[in-house]
Amino acid sequence: MKQSTWIYSPKFDTIWFVFPQLIPAICIFFLPNQFLNNQRTEIFPISWILIVLAIDVAHVYSSVYKTYFKEDAWCNFGFKMKYLPVFVWMGGILIYSTSSYLFWSCLAYFAVYHFVRQQYGFFRLYSLPSANKWYRKILSLSIYASTVVPILIWHCKGQQNFNWMLAGDFKYINLPFLVSFLKMFYFLIHLVYIYIEFKEYQFHKKWNIGRMLITLSTSFAWYSSIVLINNDFTFSLVNVIGHGIPYFALVWVTEKRELNNSSSDFFKFIFSKWGWICFYLIIFGFAYIEEGLWDSLIWHEHSETFGWIYPFFDLIESDQVLAFMIPLLIMPQVVHYILDAYIWKSKK
Repeated sequence: MKQSTWIYSPKFDTIWFVFPQLIPAICIFFLPNQFLNNQRTEIFPISWILIVLAIDVAHVYSSVYKTYFKEDAWCNFGFKMKYLPVFVWMGGILIYSTSSYLFWSCLAYFAVYHFVRQQYGFFRLYSLPSANKWYRKILSLSIYASTVVPILIWHCKGQQNFNWMLAGDFKYINLPFLVSFLKMFYFLIHLVYIYIEFKEYQFHKKWNIGRMLITLSTSFAWYSSIVLINNDFTFSLVNVIGHGIPYFALVWVTEKRELNNSSSDFFKFIFSKWGWICFYLIIFGFAYIEEGLWDSLIWHEHSETFGWIYPFFDLIESDQVLAFMIPLLIMPQVVHYILDAYIWKSKK
Protein backbone atom coordinates (compact mmCIF):
# COMPACT_ATOMS: atom_id res chain seq x y z
CA MET A 1 0.00 0.00 0.00
CA LYS A 2 1.31 3.44 -0.92
CA GLN A 3 1.90 5.76 2.00
CA SER A 4 -0.53 8.69 2.00
CA THR A 5 0.84 12.21 1.84
CA TRP A 6 -2.24 13.57 3.67
CA ILE A 7 -2.84 13.69 7.41
CA TYR A 8 -6.54 12.85 7.08
CA SER A 9 -7.79 13.49 3.54
CA PRO A 10 -7.15 16.02 0.76
CA LYS A 11 -10.45 17.83 1.44
CA PHE A 12 -10.13 17.92 5.23
CA ASP A 13 -6.47 18.96 5.21
CA THR A 14 -7.01 21.72 2.67
CA ILE A 15 -10.01 23.18 4.50
CA TRP A 16 -8.64 22.99 8.05
CA PHE A 17 -4.85 23.13 7.71
CA VAL A 18 -4.17 25.19 4.57
CA PHE A 19 -7.12 27.60 4.17
CA PRO A 20 -6.80 29.10 7.70
CA GLN A 21 -3.37 30.36 6.70
CA LEU A 22 -3.97 31.15 3.06
CA ILE A 23 -7.38 32.84 3.07
CA PRO A 24 -6.70 35.45 5.80
CA ALA A 25 -3.34 36.25 4.19
CA ILE A 26 -5.06 36.87 0.85
CA CYS A 27 -7.94 38.83 2.39
CA ILE A 28 -5.69 41.38 4.08
CA PHE A 29 -4.74 42.78 0.67
CA PHE A 30 -8.39 43.56 -0.09
CA LEU A 31 -9.44 45.14 3.21
CA PRO A 32 -10.35 48.86 2.89
CA ASN A 33 -7.59 51.25 3.96
CA GLN A 34 -9.99 53.08 6.26
CA PHE A 35 -10.77 49.86 8.10
CA LEU A 36 -7.07 49.05 8.50
CA ASN A 37 -6.21 52.58 9.61
CA ASN A 38 -8.88 52.43 12.31
CA GLN A 39 -7.28 49.25 13.65
CA ARG A 40 -3.71 50.27 13.00
CA THR A 41 -2.30 49.77 16.50
CA GLU A 42 -5.23 48.23 18.39
CA ILE A 43 -7.92 45.95 17.01
CA PHE A 44 -11.65 46.57 17.52
CA PRO A 45 -13.38 44.86 20.47
CA ILE A 46 -15.37 42.52 18.22
CA SER A 47 -12.19 41.64 16.32
CA TRP A 48 -10.45 40.90 19.62
CA ILE A 49 -13.28 38.60 20.72
CA LEU A 50 -13.42 36.65 17.45
CA ILE A 51 -9.68 36.41 16.89
CA VAL A 52 -7.88 36.52 20.23
CA LEU A 53 -10.45 35.16 22.69
CA ALA A 54 -12.32 32.67 20.49
CA ILE A 55 -9.28 31.28 18.66
CA ASP A 56 -5.94 32.24 20.18
CA VAL A 57 -6.72 31.70 23.86
CA ALA A 58 -9.23 28.89 23.22
CA HIS A 59 -6.73 26.85 21.18
CA VAL A 60 -4.44 26.70 24.23
CA TYR A 61 -7.10 24.77 26.10
CA SER A 62 -7.89 22.40 23.23
CA SER A 63 -4.78 20.45 24.21
CA VAL A 64 -6.63 19.29 27.36
CA TYR A 65 -8.29 16.69 25.14
CA LYS A 66 -4.86 15.18 24.55
CA THR A 67 -3.66 15.63 28.14
CA TYR A 68 -5.76 16.29 31.24
CA PHE A 69 -9.02 14.87 29.84
CA LYS A 70 -7.39 11.74 28.40
CA GLU A 71 -6.75 8.66 30.50
CA ASP A 72 -3.83 7.39 28.39
CA ALA A 73 -2.06 10.72 28.77
CA TRP A 74 -1.92 10.31 32.55
CA CYS A 75 0.01 7.09 32.01
CA ASN A 76 2.44 8.62 29.53
CA PHE A 77 2.83 12.18 30.82
CA GLY A 78 1.43 12.01 34.35
CA PHE A 79 4.47 13.45 36.09
CA LYS A 80 4.71 16.39 33.70
CA MET A 81 0.97 17.07 33.85
CA LYS A 82 1.00 17.10 37.66
CA TYR A 83 4.09 19.11 38.41
CA LEU A 84 4.81 21.18 35.32
CA PRO A 85 2.16 23.84 36.20
CA VAL A 86 3.84 24.33 39.61
CA PHE A 87 7.33 24.57 38.11
CA VAL A 88 6.13 27.01 35.46
CA TRP A 89 4.39 29.19 38.04
CA MET A 90 7.42 29.22 40.35
CA GLY A 91 9.77 29.97 37.46
CA GLY A 92 7.46 32.74 36.27
CA ILE A 93 7.44 34.32 39.72
CA LEU A 94 11.24 34.25 39.81
CA ILE A 95 11.61 35.85 36.37
CA TYR A 96 8.86 38.45 36.88
CA SER A 97 10.29 39.42 40.27
CA THR A 98 13.63 40.00 38.58
CA SER A 99 12.20 42.05 35.69
CA SER A 100 8.72 42.34 34.21
CA TYR A 101 10.33 43.25 30.88
CA LEU A 102 12.43 40.07 30.98
CA PHE A 103 9.31 38.06 31.81
CA TRP A 104 7.29 39.32 28.82
CA SER A 105 10.29 39.10 26.53
CA CYS A 106 10.96 35.46 27.47
CA LEU A 107 7.28 34.67 27.00
CA ALA A 108 7.16 36.34 23.57
CA TYR A 109 10.17 34.43 22.28
CA PHE A 110 8.87 31.18 23.73
CA ALA A 111 5.58 31.81 21.92
CA VAL A 112 7.43 32.47 18.66
CA TYR A 113 9.31 29.20 19.12
CA HIS A 114 6.01 27.39 19.70
CA PHE A 115 4.42 28.89 16.57
CA VAL A 116 7.46 28.05 14.46
CA ARG A 117 7.62 24.50 15.75
CA GLN A 118 3.93 23.93 15.04
CA GLN A 119 4.48 24.68 11.36
CA TYR A 120 7.49 22.38 11.33
CA GLY A 121 5.35 19.72 13.02
CA PHE A 122 2.72 19.91 10.29
CA PHE A 123 5.51 19.80 7.70
CA ARG A 124 6.88 16.61 9.27
CA LEU A 125 3.46 14.97 9.33
CA TYR A 126 3.34 15.34 5.56
CA SER A 127 6.88 14.18 4.92
CA LEU A 128 7.87 10.89 3.31
CA PRO A 129 11.39 9.43 3.29
CA SER A 130 13.54 11.75 1.17
CA ALA A 131 15.63 10.77 -1.82
CA ASN A 132 18.76 11.70 0.16
CA LYS A 133 19.66 13.31 3.49
CA TRP A 134 20.56 16.68 1.92
CA TYR A 135 17.13 16.99 0.37
CA ARG A 136 15.63 16.33 3.80
CA LYS A 137 17.81 19.04 5.36
CA ILE A 138 16.92 21.60 2.70
CA LEU A 139 13.22 20.81 3.01
CA SER A 140 13.42 21.33 6.78
CA LEU A 141 15.36 24.55 6.25
CA SER A 142 12.64 25.82 3.94
CA ILE A 143 9.83 25.51 6.49
CA TYR A 144 11.97 27.10 9.19
CA ALA A 145 12.94 29.91 6.82
CA SER A 146 9.26 30.50 6.04
CA THR A 147 8.68 31.48 9.65
CA VAL A 148 12.02 32.58 11.10
CA VAL A 149 13.15 34.93 8.31
CA PRO A 150 10.07 37.22 8.58
CA ILE A 151 10.72 37.40 12.34
CA LEU A 152 14.36 38.35 11.67
CA ILE A 153 13.27 41.01 9.18
CA TRP A 154 10.90 42.37 11.84
CA HIS A 155 13.80 42.60 14.29
CA CYS A 156 15.99 44.36 11.74
CA LYS A 157 13.28 46.89 10.83
CA GLY A 158 12.56 47.74 14.45
CA GLN A 159 9.30 48.54 16.22
CA GLN A 160 6.23 48.12 14.02
CA ASN A 161 2.55 48.95 14.52
CA PHE A 162 2.05 45.50 16.02
CA ASN A 163 3.65 43.44 18.78
CA TRP A 164 3.77 39.74 19.50
CA MET A 165 2.30 40.29 22.96
CA LEU A 166 3.13 43.66 24.51
CA ALA A 167 5.03 46.70 23.28
CA GLY A 168 8.75 46.19 23.78
CA ASP A 169 8.62 42.40 24.23
CA PHE A 170 11.11 41.90 21.37
CA LYS A 171 14.70 43.07 21.49
CA TYR A 172 15.10 44.83 18.14
CA ILE A 173 18.52 45.06 16.53
CA ASN A 174 17.56 47.88 14.10
CA LEU A 175 19.83 46.93 11.21
CA PRO A 176 17.73 47.90 8.17
CA PHE A 177 20.58 47.18 5.72
CA LEU A 178 20.16 43.47 6.52
CA VAL A 179 16.52 43.49 5.40
CA SER A 180 17.39 43.30 1.70
CA PHE A 181 19.77 40.42 2.32
CA LEU A 182 17.15 38.50 4.30
CA LYS A 183 14.53 39.08 1.61
CA MET A 184 16.92 37.79 -1.05
CA PHE A 185 17.68 34.70 1.05
CA TYR A 186 13.93 34.15 1.55
CA PHE A 187 13.37 34.21 -2.19
CA LEU A 188 16.33 31.94 -2.99
CA ILE A 189 15.52 29.29 -0.37
CA HIS A 190 12.03 28.96 -1.80
CA LEU A 191 13.38 28.54 -5.31
CA VAL A 192 15.63 25.77 -4.01
CA TYR A 193 12.66 24.31 -2.12
CA ILE A 194 10.60 24.05 -5.32
CA TYR A 195 13.53 22.38 -7.07
CA ILE A 196 13.87 19.81 -4.24
CA GLU A 197 10.15 19.09 -4.35
CA PHE A 198 10.58 18.32 -8.05
CA LYS A 199 13.43 15.92 -7.25
CA GLU A 200 11.27 14.30 -4.56
CA TYR A 201 8.51 13.88 -7.14
CA GLN A 202 10.93 12.04 -9.40
CA PHE A 203 11.91 9.77 -6.50
CA HIS A 204 8.38 8.99 -5.18
CA LYS A 205 6.59 9.25 -8.54
CA LYS A 206 4.01 11.60 -6.99
CA TRP A 207 3.79 15.18 -5.73
CA ASN A 208 3.60 15.74 -1.99
CA ILE A 209 0.76 18.24 -2.38
CA GLY A 210 0.03 18.47 1.35
CA ARG A 211 3.59 19.41 2.25
CA MET A 212 3.81 21.91 -0.60
CA LEU A 213 0.56 23.60 0.42
CA ILE A 214 1.60 23.82 4.07
CA THR A 215 5.06 25.18 3.26
CA LEU A 216 4.01 27.75 0.67
CA SER A 217 0.89 28.91 2.56
CA THR A 218 3.01 29.32 5.71
CA SER A 219 5.56 31.32 3.77
CA PHE A 220 2.93 33.57 2.19
CA ALA A 221 1.05 34.12 5.46
CA TRP A 222 4.04 34.98 7.64
CA TYR A 223 5.72 37.19 5.05
CA SER A 224 2.52 39.07 4.23
CA SER A 225 1.42 39.76 7.79
CA ILE A 226 4.85 40.59 9.21
CA VAL A 227 6.85 42.12 6.35
CA LEU A 228 4.44 43.52 3.77
CA ILE A 229 1.68 45.04 5.92
CA ASN A 230 2.36 47.01 9.09
CA ASN A 231 -0.92 46.65 10.97
CA ASP A 232 -1.98 45.12 14.28
CA PHE A 233 -5.27 43.74 12.98
CA THR A 234 -3.77 42.00 9.93
CA PHE A 235 -0.95 40.54 12.01
CA SER A 236 -3.42 39.16 14.57
CA LEU A 237 -5.80 37.91 11.90
CA VAL A 238 -3.22 35.93 9.93
CA ASN A 239 -1.05 34.83 12.84
CA VAL A 240 -3.84 33.67 15.14
CA ILE A 241 -6.20 32.04 12.62
CA GLY A 242 -3.34 30.28 10.84
CA HIS A 243 -2.11 28.84 14.12
CA GLY A 244 -5.26 28.22 16.16
CA ILE A 245 -7.76 26.69 13.74
CA PRO A 246 -5.35 24.02 12.38
CA TYR A 247 -4.58 23.10 15.98
CA PHE A 248 -8.28 22.68 16.79
CA ALA A 249 -8.66 20.48 13.72
CA LEU A 250 -5.57 18.38 14.42
CA VAL A 251 -6.69 17.66 17.99
CA TRP A 252 -10.18 16.79 16.74
CA VAL A 253 -9.16 14.48 13.91
CA THR A 254 -6.41 12.64 15.80
CA GLU A 255 -8.54 11.97 18.87
CA LYS A 256 -11.56 10.99 16.77
CA ARG A 257 -9.41 8.52 14.84
CA GLU A 258 -8.11 6.96 18.08
CA LEU A 259 -11.57 6.25 19.51
CA ASN A 260 -12.13 2.60 20.40
CA ASN A 261 -14.26 0.44 22.67
CA SER A 262 -12.15 1.37 25.70
CA SER A 263 -12.60 5.12 25.15
CA SER A 264 -14.62 6.91 27.81
CA ASP A 265 -18.24 7.84 27.17
CA PHE A 266 -17.21 11.46 27.43
CA PHE A 267 -14.72 11.11 24.58
CA LYS A 268 -17.18 9.12 22.50
CA PHE A 269 -19.65 11.97 22.84
CA ILE A 270 -17.16 14.81 22.33
CA PHE A 271 -15.79 13.23 19.15
CA SER A 272 -19.14 12.18 17.74
CA LYS A 273 -20.72 13.87 14.72
CA TRP A 274 -22.13 16.86 16.63
CA GLY A 275 -19.86 16.61 19.65
CA TRP A 276 -17.60 19.29 18.20
CA ILE A 277 -20.06 21.88 19.54
CA CYS A 278 -19.43 20.74 23.10
CA PHE A 279 -15.73 20.25 22.25
CA TYR A 280 -15.46 23.93 21.46
CA LEU A 281 -17.82 25.34 24.11
CA ILE A 282 -15.79 23.72 26.90
CA ILE A 283 -12.50 25.21 25.78
CA PHE A 284 -14.12 28.56 24.99
CA GLY A 285 -15.45 28.58 28.56
CA PHE A 286 -11.91 28.08 29.89
CA ALA A 287 -10.65 30.87 27.61
CA TYR A 288 -13.40 33.25 28.75
CA ILE A 289 -12.65 32.61 32.42
CA GLU A 290 -8.92 33.15 31.92
CA GLU A 291 -9.33 36.36 29.93
CA GLY A 292 -12.00 37.57 32.36
CA LEU A 293 -9.48 37.25 35.19
CA TRP A 294 -6.76 38.94 33.13
CA ASP A 295 -9.00 41.88 32.29
CA SER A 296 -10.63 42.34 35.69
CA LEU A 297 -7.42 41.95 37.70
CA ILE A 298 -4.72 43.32 35.38
CA TRP A 299 -5.78 45.22 32.25
CA HIS A 300 -9.30 46.70 32.40
CA GLU A 301 -9.24 47.01 28.60
CA HIS A 302 -12.31 45.00 27.54
CA SER A 303 -15.15 46.32 29.67
CA GLU A 304 -17.68 45.55 26.93
CA THR A 305 -16.85 41.85 27.32
CA PHE A 306 -15.86 41.50 30.96
CA GLY A 307 -17.24 44.62 32.62
CA TRP A 308 -19.80 42.60 34.56
CA ILE A 309 -16.91 40.91 36.39
CA TYR A 310 -15.25 44.15 37.55
CA PRO A 311 -17.41 44.62 40.69
CA PHE A 312 -16.25 41.22 41.99
CA PHE A 313 -12.50 41.92 41.72
CA ASP A 314 -10.21 44.83 42.48
CA LEU A 315 -7.59 45.92 39.98
CA ILE A 316 -4.22 44.72 41.25
CA GLU A 317 -1.77 47.59 41.72
CA SER A 318 0.78 46.02 44.04
CA ASP A 319 3.93 44.91 42.21
CA GLN A 320 4.40 42.12 44.75
CA VAL A 321 0.93 40.72 44.08
CA LEU A 322 1.39 41.08 40.30
CA ALA A 323 4.60 39.05 40.57
CA PHE A 324 2.48 36.13 41.80
CA MET A 325 -0.70 36.66 39.80
CA ILE A 326 0.64 37.30 36.28
CA PRO A 327 2.78 34.11 36.21
CA LEU A 328 -0.26 32.20 37.51
CA LEU A 329 -2.52 33.52 34.76
CA ILE A 330 0.08 32.87 32.07
CA MET A 331 0.78 29.36 33.37
CA PRO A 332 -1.81 27.51 31.18
CA GLN A 333 -0.30 29.04 28.06
CA VAL A 334 3.27 28.06 28.94
CA VAL A 335 2.21 24.56 30.03
CA HIS A 336 0.49 24.20 26.65
CA TYR A 337 3.72 25.20 24.89
CA ILE A 338 5.80 22.67 26.81
CA LEU A 339 3.40 19.72 26.76
CA ASP A 340 2.85 20.28 23.06
CA ALA A 341 6.46 19.26 22.50
CA TYR A 342 5.65 15.78 23.86
CA ILE A 343 2.05 14.85 23.07
CA TRP A 344 2.49 14.77 19.29
CA LYS A 345 5.58 12.60 19.18
CA SER A 346 5.05 9.15 17.73
CA LYS A 347 7.23 6.24 16.73
CA LYS A 348 4.95 5.54 13.77
